[in-house]
Amino acid sequence: MQFSTLLDALPQQVWKADAQGRLLWMNARLAEALNRPALPSPLVNWLHADDREAFSHCWALAQASGRFEMEYRLGQHWVLAQAQRLPDSPHWLGTHIDISARRMAEARLQQADDVWKLALECSGDGVWDWHVQRGTEHFSERYLRLHGFQPGDLDATPAAFDARTHPDDVPQMNRDREDHFAGRTAIYRNEHRVLAKDGTWKWVLSRGMVIERDAQGQPVRMVGTHTDITDRKRQEALVWQQARLDALTGLPNRRALRERIERALAQRAVRQEELAVMFVDLDHFKEVNDSLGHDVGDALLVQVALRLQACMPAGDAASGVVARMGGDEFTVLLAAPDAAAAAERIGQQLLDAVSAAFAVGGERVYVSASIGVSLAPRDGVEIEALFKHADQALYEAKGAGRNRMRLFTPALHEAAQRRARLAAELREALPARQFSLVYQPILSLREPASPPRKAEALLRWTHPKLGEVSPAQFIPLAEASGLIVDIGDWVFREAAAQVKAWRAAGHEGFQVSVNKSPVQFFNERSQRLQPDWVAHLRELGLPGHALAVEITEGLLLERDEAVAERLRSLREAGLSISLDDFGTGYSSLSYLQHHDIDTVKIDRSFVAGLEAGGKALALCRAIVTMAHELGMQVVAEGIETEAQMRALQAMGCDWGQGWWFGKGVSAEAFEERWLSGAVQGTVTGTAR
Repeated sequence: MQFSTLLDALPQQVWKADAQGRLLWMNARLAEALNRPALPSPLVNWLHADDREAFSHCWALAQASGRFEMEYRLGQHWVLAQAQRLPDSPHWLGTHIDISARRMAEARLQQADDVWKLALECSGDGVWDWHVQRGTEHFSERYLRLHGFQPGDLDATPAAFDARTHPDDVPQMNRDREDHFAGRTAIYRNEHRVLAKDGTWKWVLSRGMVIERDAQGQPVRMVGTHTDITDRKRQEALVWQQARLDALTGLPNRRALRERIERALAQRAVRQEELAVMFVDLDHFKEVNDSLGHDVGDALLVQVALRLQACMPAGDAASGVVARMGGDEFTVLLAAPDAAAAAERIGQQLLDAVSAAFAVGGERVYVSASIGVSLAPRDGVEIEALFKHADQALYEAKGAGRNRMRLFTPALHEAAQRRARLAAELREALPARQFSLVYQPILSLREPASPPRKAEALLRWTHPKLGEVSPAQFIPLAEASGLIVDIGDWVFREAAAQVKAWRAAGHEGFQVSVNKSPVQFFNERSQRLQPDWVAHLRELGLPGHALAVEITEGLLLERDEAVAERLRSLREAGLSISLDDFGTGYSSLSYLQHHDIDTVKIDRSFVAGLEAGGKALALCRAIVTMAHELGMQVVAEGIETEAQMRALQAMGCDWGQGWWFGKGVSAEAFEERWLSGAVQGTVTGTAR
């Protein structure tokens, strides 16, 4: 059930206002009562004219205390308004309870005995009449039945029900009584829990007043009522839970975690403890979600939450808290005299716990986790600083290969600043003509002595001060910022112009591959550019197969029909589709029947193990056989030795690419080395 739907279902009118008392939101009950006004709207404008001045005064006083309570007329009804300022916010959340029946009773009984005025002010509530100095108390039949008792079940003394009051509520109840006895409050008002006859705790609102005092001003007689507010308290608890607990895992959510950290920071010096904030992020969770479905993903998150909680230190719950920040992101808060040592110990337990197999929905699922840690006070004493530094450490853990933990260091902060500067400077790279393309040959393994008929265009960035910047550094920044769309369009047009030049020079049938980022497939502007690519090839007089588009299998895991449609449109225009880094994703086979793929590229991690034989050899052979059966060709990436090349030739692999043949070079160097006719004989390692 959505949160707003829950509030619409409450019997009370619920509203949200700003510090000036302007209504910003209201539930359906209040909206109907006010004939659905346009918001924002000052609440005071909807009150009876006689109540507006008092409201403004009470609202102004409430700004200091953070709590507001008042009875006023709203339309044709009297309401009890109660509101409280939201934590870390200038906004207020309030309710209206209809008290028209009580106010009407008061009006009718103005001249009746004060006892019966108050006894009947809340029609249907339980009534009590306390003779304070005699120590006796009368309970109405309704009052007794409210708590499950019959007349005669309990002594007619105030102690009878005081003894049934929840111990945690007694101190405040006594303070509220004393305030009224001393004349500091006009009405006695208190909310507390009473142990009912059936053993359950019932929340009641107790209201009353002293109607008789002795010559010394001491109370002689006091009368009041009990109202059952158990349902209201239950709804309030549910609202609190919705606001602070994650609905899926039951863990504290981001808001509750911030409150825990604030308390821990405030108590740190007193308890002589340090704090560790640990960001725990699941590795490749998206692939599980996409391949097995969101139901399996949700069930996996629940199991992960249980395992993380099981790793927390035994004893004081405050020493270890697990929260879910959203998605597959969790945060652990540790408090210990040596937080760094505690984080190292608990962190390894967390990594081990998550890496063990999960049984979910009839599947054995494997994931891992990356952890980034910041420490207080070493790395900061404010929440935002601790979060930022833990996130930087998490980035380092993922960049180092995942399934590991990193503690924040000043060097990580400097690296994050360098990334931020590099991201800003990347925006100037394209207009400043700092990008260039190099071309790496793709040779036929069936005729390795022949000049290459394919090449992959690789993007390079020459920074005016830093020199050559690794694609591993700037490509993720370009994807995160969306710059990859314009950069990818530039790469396509540059590669198209180059392949046209080579074909015009007599190298008919030459093909250049360009990489297309998953970001480009989902970016709306990039979607509009794709038809322009096809039109551009036609303008150049090039057939579609002059260019191949390389994609990663992570894109296909999306199972997005829009992605499939864009791939189909590229193939219909004649462009070849090549699947890069094949075999490294969560599932490598199920989508080959769903999409039209021309070529698969065996990832270099498999090729690197060929000389040792074993699994790598078997996997490469299986990929080649499977691809050929499906009518696809195979390119092996990362060939660095003659032995690797020979092994791939023996298993029938079609194409090879790697340093053994040559690194990526400029178009001019490529022509001189590969297309000038200088290549004679068998390709060997001297080609590198």
